[in-house]
Amino acid sequence: MVKPITWTKTARKARKNILEYWTEQNKSKIYSQKLSKQFRERTKYLSRNNYMGKPTGFKDVRVTVMGHFSMFYKITSSEIIIVGLWDNRRNPDDLRKNLEI
Repeated sequence: MVKPITWTKTARKARKNILEYWTEQNKSKIYSQKLSKQFRERTKYLSRNNYMGKPTGFKDVRVTVMGHFSMFYKITSSEIIIVGLWDNRRNPDDLRKNLEI
């Protein structure tokens, strides 16, 4: 069953920060555009394949990994909620405060 995707405020902010960081770091939007496309494609696939990600240690949260990035989400009866987007190269101790769970 295809479910709509909703991004939490925290997840939208993380996506924005990641894309802005890489635009500034590379002095170009090319990599950020590539990442943005990967995020869109993953959410589209996720909307059709809700349980593709692995369960996490967070209650009712699953994760799907895309290279250096992890997308954390919850499944409800009517939608998929993206609760966080994480660059796996960051300090894992900071992960919990960057998820809206």
